[in-house]
Amino acid sequence: MLHAPVRRGRPKGTGIDDSDRIARLDELLRVHPEMKPTTAIRMMGYSDPSAIRRLRDKYKVFAMKTRIELAKEMRAAVPVALEPISALIQHGR
Repeated sequence: MLHAPVRRGRPKGTGIDDSDRIARLDELLRVHPEMKPTTAIRMMGYSDPSAIRRLRDKYKVFAMKTRIELAKEMRAAVPVALEPISALIQHGR
């Protein structure tokens, strides 16, 4: 009989869907780029340290995914050179 490995510590994730809160936080930070995420979360009306930490951590993951997707889109949008750079140098262009 196989047993699941014993996990130690707190379980990962709360199961709370914060997608609308994260979207509002992202919009607030776009409008006020000088603001830090924790300050923006407090401005949204959250004062519980656990909720602030949860939202800040989820926003950090959201922002990283957004940056990765943006980088992929930008790489796809860059036109590929028809001739390699070394060929251009050899021809004296």
